[in-house]
Amino acid sequence: MPALFLALVLNAGAGATAPAAQGAVRMKASEIAAYNANLTRDHPNYILCVNSEKTGSLVKKKVCRTNQEWARLAEAGNRDARETAETMNKGWSHSFEPDLEEGAE
Repeated sequence: MPALFLALVLNAGAGATAPAAQGAVRMKASEIAAYNANLTRDHPNYILCVNSEKTGSLVKKKVCRTNQEWARLAEAGNRDARETAETMNKGWSHSFEPDLEEGAE
């Protein structure tokens, strides 16, 4: 683990993407702070942690991801919502339209 942390710190200024993306989940708060020390908050590899509440639970879970990962997840969620809204606006409850040709069942 110390070798991974050292590699992350040394590569932080060089635009390390893969180690941070894979290791952010397992990193301690102090390791994340050291990794983020040379990055601006809007840098794609800056690790941002958010406390997430699960419905029906009093325990909050800390979720840490890079800005790039958060943006990718937001885009995927927006795309899914847009596709669902478009499908519902068509009046169909499935993601495909039924065959409405004469004689088709």
